[in-house]
Amino acid sequence: MKLSTLLLSSAALVVAGSAYAADLPAKKGAPAALAGCPAFGAGFFQIPGSDTCLKIGGYARYNGTVTLSSVARGTAPYSNAGIFDIGFDARSNSEVGVVRAYGSLYDGATEYAYVSVGGLTAGAFGSPWDAGNGGINSGFVGPTDTGIMYTTAVGSSSVSVSAITAKTSSGTNVTTSDRPDLMVAFSTSAGAAKVNLAAVSHAVVGTASGTGQGYAVLGTASMAAGAATLNLYGAYGQGASYYLSNGNASLQEADTASANLSSGTALGAAVGISGFQVFGSSFNIQGTGGATTNKDNRVGVNYTYNVAKNLYVKPEVYNKSLDTGSGATQSQTLYLRIHRDF
Repeated sequence: MKLSTLLLSSAALVVAGSAYAADLPAKKGAPAALAGCPAFGAGFFQIPGSDTCLKIGGYARYNGTVTLSSVARGTAPYSNAGIFDIGFDARSNSEVGVVRAYGSLYDGATEYAYVSVGGLTAGAFGSPWDAGNGGINSGFVGPTDTGIMYTTAVGSSSVSVSAITAKTSSGTNVTTSDRPDLMVAFSTSAGAAKVNLAAVSHAVVGTASGTGQGYAVLGTASMAAGAATLNLYGAYGQGASYYLSNGNASLQEADTASANLSSGTALGAAVGISGFQVFGSSFNIQGTGGATTNKDNRVGVNYTYNVAKNLYVKPEVYNKSLDTGSGATQSQTLYLRIHRDF
């Protein structure tokens, strides 16, 4: 073959190959990174095509218990549970301030779902009635409130006023409240010390006749110093036992035929250092005639071991003494939590 013929053939193949390559789909580049939202903090990203920033987070958790004391025949002395919580926090700036929508699911059911703007929060939100960081099984935690709350800053403190769905126990002499519960709360901090005060007004309506005006007050204090923490809380109420008993729905609130309200107290403390925490709590709800309808005393210890970032293991052992009017019974329980945030 002549050299000129070979060169012409090679050129033709190059041209043909280039034309074929031009017909192939272009290789896609890497997708554009989502824009962050530093104004709202870490973890927020801008939803493409909108001015709304979103943060997604939550946790997965294992809860296990073993009853160390004797149990009735046919009653399992252990339990296992898997819990999943996921939350969506959407925020955007507007002419009236930051508009926020937050929703979360706890174990497949709605936990929080609220809208807030300019100090106003409406929906289901965390209650200002919160005892803080006690033991996992100390028996006193802040419930979820559903209603409307307005919060305003006063220097380094805050004040909130809310009207929420009434929390009524279901004892034999009460049904429900004929109006929302009204709550006022105040919180302040100075360095590592924090104080929270709350008061709630609760109306009680009898199944047959009679009404009663109940109330409850709460005070909490916490302090941290290096690896040491201290948490204290105390509450007192009349005719509002739900707020003193972590939602124990079997407690009597009032003998509404005579409008004689029940009364109760809740006290607790937790001291922690280097992952260890010792806690104690006492709940004493009195019936309208002065007889004890529920006395619950607990003491325990737990330890938090951080396995890795956002992953911890927390064993806890506690003793519970329960007296519902016929003598106290003792039970000892070993509890284990394995928790992973994301």
